[in-house]
Amino acid sequence: MGLLNLALGQLLGLFLSVAGLLVALYFYDRSRRRVLVSTLQFWPRRPAPAVRQRHKRIQHPLSLLLQLAAVFLLLLAIADPRPGGGGASRHRVVVLDTSAAMALSDADGTPLMDQGRALALRYLESVPGSDRILLVEADGAPSVRVPFTSDRQRLREAILAAEPGWTALDLDAAFDLAGGTLRLALDVSGDLAAGGPGIGETVYVGPGLHEGGPVGTGGLPLLRHVATGEPRDAFGLLVLRAAADPAVPGKWAVSLGARSLGSGPASARVDFYFDDKPLGHRVLDFKAGGDSELGFSLQTERPGLLEARLAEQDDYPGNNAARIAIPSVRRTRLQVIGGSAESFEPLLASGARLEPSFVDSRAELEDDAIHVWARGGEAGSSRRAIYLAPPGTASPVSASREVRGRAVREWSVTHPLARGVRDRDLVPERARVFDARQDDEIVARTDEGPVVLARASADSRLVAFGFDLAGDSVRNRLAAPLLFANAVAWLDPDVFRAELVEARPAGIVEVEAPNSARQEIAVRTDRGEAVPWILAGGKVRFFAGRPGKYRVVTADRDVTLSLSQPQVASSVWDPPAEVRHGVPSRVAGGGEPWISWPWLAALAAAILLYDWSRFGRGRRASPEILPDDERRPEAGVA
Repeated sequence: MGLLNLALGQLLGLFLSVAGLLVALYFYDRSRRRVLVSTLQFWPRRPAPAVRQRHKRIQHPLSLLLQLAAVFLLLLAIADPRPGGGGASRHRVVVLDTSAAMALSDADGTPLMDQGRALALRYLESVPGSDRILLVEADGAPSVRVPFTSDRQRLREAILAAEPGWTALDLDAAFDLAGGTLRLALDVSGDLAAGGPGIGETVYVGPGLHEGGPVGTGGLPLLRHVATGEPRDAFGLLVLRAAADPAVPGKWAVSLGARSLGSGPASARVDFYFDDKPLGHRVLDFKAGGDSELGFSLQTERPGLLEARLAEQDDYPGNNAARIAIPSVRRTRLQVIGGSAESFEPLLASGARLEPSFVDSRAELEDDAIHVWARGGEAGSSRRAIYLAPPGTASPVSASREVRGRAVREWSVTHPLARGVRDRDLVPERARVFDARQDDEIVARTDEGPVVLARASADSRLVAFGFDLAGDSVRNRLAAPLLFANAVAWLDPDVFRAELVEARPAGIVEVEAPNSARQEIAVRTDRGEAVPWILAGGKVRFFAGRPGKYRVVTADRDVTLSLSQPQVASSVWDPPAEVRHGVPSRVAGGGEPWISWPWLAALAAAILLYDWSRFGRGRRASPEILPDDERRPEAGVA
C-alpha cells in the first residue's frame, strides 16, 4: 500500500496533534463548573452530581475514542492510501507467443491465440498500475512490440492486435531479449539474476512449443509461465522438395516431409497432383508423433505445378498443402567448330544438360551458344568462346612459341577453371605458350610460360588452351573433362549447378554450399532484391519471417525456395522448478491500486454521526429531583 498525498510521518504527526487537542477539549468541555445565581426559579431542574469535585478522568472515553478514530480516518482519506499498489514500481516483461503454433486450437476448438490474448490481459489487471511493462511478440525473431510503459490502454490495444506469425518460436532468443531490455532500462551493470529494486517478473504467455535446443533462463530472476491449452492432434506438411537428376534430363527426385502434432501412432494419406491432374497417393506413418518422410521419382520434360495435399483436412489449413513449380529442362547449347563428335565424346560426357552441335563455318553460329574453336583451325571472336590450341595470328589470344612434351607444373589456386585440377602428369604432345595481357588471368603454366588463361570483359568471356583437349595425348586424362567442364561452367555458371526447388516453412533457411566462396553466393527474392545472409559451416543461412519466394545461387547449386508453409515447432518447453505458473491473483500480484479515500471519509462521517447521536449536547437527560433539604431557594448553583 502507498500513501499518495502524505508520508507516513506526516500522517502520524498530524494525527497526534489533533488527538492532543481533542483530549484537551474533552477535559474542558466535559468538566462541571460551579456558577452562583440569585435564584433557581428560572433554571430547569438537572440531576445533581453525587460528588462535587474537579474531574481527573474522562467521563465518556467511548466518545473520545470514536472521535479520535473519525479524525484518523479523515486524515487517512486525505493521505489517499492505495491498497494493492505493491510499493515501488517495477519493470516487467510480457512475452506473448505469436508463433505459427498459436494458430492451432485446443481440444475444445478454441484458438490458442485467443487464449493467449485473454491471459495476457488478465495478467495486466493483476499487477500494479504504476509498474512499467514491456511487451515482446515472440516468434522466430522476437521483437519489442511496446517499450516499457505504464499506459495500460496502449498495452491492451497491442495485445488485442497480436496475430499468429509464420515462424516457430525461438524461446531462448525471447528470454535473451527480455533480460537485455531489463538491463538497459534499469542500467544494471551486475548479474541480473541477483535481482534488485525495480526488477519485476518476466512472464511468458503461450503453450511452450518452440524450435531449437535447450532454453536458458539463468539471466531472469523472476520467471512466470502462463500456459494456454495444448494443441489438439493435427498433421502438417513441412517440406516438398524436387531435385533435378544431373544425369537424366527431365528426371526429378521428389521428397516430402510431414509432422504429426499428436502424441500417439498415426497415419495420414497424401495425394499428389501435377498441373491439377492426379499422380497418385502415399501414406505417411507416424510412430509416436514427430516427423515422417517419403520419396519418389517424377519424369517430365515440361514445366508444371507439383502439389501435395493431405487427404483429411484439419483445423490448421495453412500446412495441409504444399506446391512447387517444376521448371522446364534447361540446356546449354554448345557449337563446336572444326571438331568431331567422336573426338569430343569424353569431354561432353561431363554434363547431361549440354546440347552440342558440330558446324563447319561461321555462318552457322548462334549468338546465344558457347562456341568451341577446335584443333587450332579457323578462329574468330565470340561473346562466349573456348579456344583449343589457337594459332598465333587468327585468334584473340596470341602465342609466342610452341613447345613439345612439356608438363603442366603450376595451376591457379583461385580461378574456377582450375577447381579440382592438380594433375602434374598432364603432358600435352604440343602446347602453345601465350603472351598474356595485363588483364588476363593465368590458369596453368609450364616451365616456359602460361598455357591456359582466361579473359573477361564487360560483355564477353573467353578461355584459351594452348593444347588440344580433344587430342589423343590429353583427352583420356582425368583432368581433360574436368577442365572442359570448368571452362563451360565459367562461361555459363548455371550449366552444372544442381537444380533444386522447395516448398518449406518460413523462418531460418539453410542451403548447403560446401564448395562455394562468398563471391559465388547470391540470395535474392523473386523481385531481385538482395537478402542478407551468412556462410557458416558450409551452409548459407538467412532468415525469412514472412511467406515469399527466394533464389539461392552457390557455386554448385541453384535453389528456388517457396516459403509458403507455417513453421510448427517440434519441442515443448519444460519449465524449471523455480518458474511460477498461472496468472497471479489480484492480491498476490498487487493489482490495480484501490481508491479507498471515499470509503474512509464515509466511515469517519458515520462514526461522527453515531457519536453525536449518543453523546451530543442535544440529547435530553432524564431529570433527577434533589431532596428538599438540598435545595436553596434564595440562591443556587447552576
